[in-house]
Amino acid sequence: MAQSNSIVTQTKLKAKETVSFINGFVDDGSFVETDTLLSSETPLGEAVGEGVVSGFACINGIQAAVFATNPAVLKGSIGVGAANKITRLVENAVKTGAPVISILDTSGARFGEGVEVLEGYGKILNALACAYGSVPTVCVIKGANYGMLSYMTAFSDLVVAFDKATMATSSPLIIASKTKDDVSSIGTAAVHASSSGMVSTVVKNSSELKKTVSLFLELVGEKVAEPTDDLNRVCKTLKAGAKAANIVKEVTDKGTLLELRASYAPEVITGLARLGGISVGIVANNSAVDEGKLTPKASIKIGELLNLCEVYGIPVVNIVDCGGVVTNPAAENCCLIREVGSLIYNYSQIHVGKISLVVGSAIGAGYTILCSRSVYDYTAAWSSAEVGALSSEAAARLLYAEDINGAKDKEKAERKFADAYAKENMAADKVGSIGLFDNIIKPEFTRGFLISAVQTFLSKR
Repeated sequence: MAQSNSIVTQTKLKAKETVSFINGFVDDGSFVETDTLLSSETPLGEAVGEGVVSGFACINGIQAAVFATNPAVLKGSIGVGAANKITRLVENAVKTGAPVISILDTSGARFGEGVEVLEGYGKILNALACAYGSVPTVCVIKGANYGMLSYMTAFSDLVVAFDKATMATSSPLIIASKTKDDVSSIGTAAVHASSSGMVSTVVKNSSELKKTVSLFLELVGEKVAEPTDDLNRVCKTLKAGAKAANIVKEVTDKGTLLELRASYAPEVITGLARLGGISVGIVANNSAVDEGKLTPKASIKIGELLNLCEVYGIPVVNIVDCGGVVTNPAAENCCLIREVGSLIYNYSQIHVGKISLVVGSAIGAGYTILCSRSVYDYTAAWSSAEVGALSSEAAARLLYAEDINGAKDKEKAERKFADAYAKENMAADKVGSIGLFDNIIKPEFTRGFLISAVQTFLSKR
């Protein structure tokens, strides 16, 4: 009996900091541990609790399964016992329909346990892969995430990293032995947020973590909620040329926007929000960056959001101001065709409601991919919008080259012909008159129109 009490005391002491972290972002008193007494002996010492704290808790009233690697036990390394503990929790979460929240601060595998560790990783990754798409999955990178658990971020719905966190498929020592580059910049939260796109959002503390995770779980778990914002609110600040971020902020319900991958592919804004209490996925071209053109990274970013919306039955709203598809040798020789092609396929195959609003330009493939009537359930445009196979400037240079070249002020002549061409051929009312838009609206009434459209196609099958 004394020995059993000693084990319990040691386990609690070793897990104290990790449990405290969990309690810091879940509802007070809601965390109930599972498999608390598991422990094993390793060549490096006792693996108290198998180096993992697991259990169930509530986040803003939403029941979730939570596991956290414990860096106080063998640097949070993963062994066979840890794998079994994590797998059991994840499988139980799927059985009960509870979201899975993983909190990682791990140095990688316990190589002293031999090849069985590889099978342990297989169990964890398989369990999480099966959970992905069945229940909401959130991965929190608290400190280091080295080794094979880094791959689980590729099939997590939301990846949140603390600003000082790092993630890599190998430890820094292994990476350092293979390169002369500065390894201190490899795998940082900033790099994964801006370059790899593996991190959905970066937070600084537990308060920000709770706000982010709870908002995400509410948006994907409760598709229709009681509206907290005026359904008929007029967006008085919106007008032609408004920035994409301002449009998104103005039209969505206040306090409900969760932007995803903000630092990755800034030419497009993606995120979740509510419109009239209804959860929606938002895709908004940021014309301030390369005319909001579609790039390989932008296509990947949008594709991730479309997958999320399809899994949870969330309608998608495009806010379009797109100059087409980027044209440069690097993109053409790399993956432009594959990634943009995949985006076209994804938009065509998702079954949720698809709404498209042109607020600026929709040029070439920007129209075909983002607002074609053959793909979208409801399409509209601001009265100031323009749609064309080419930009008005390109069309003017092509059609009126002789007149422009013969003019004294070539720039002025080009602007004149471009404006005339746009008015006669690209104006929203002209495009709408041939049946390519359901409606032409004034910017200030955008919110009401989008809410009506989303309500109409919420139950689309």
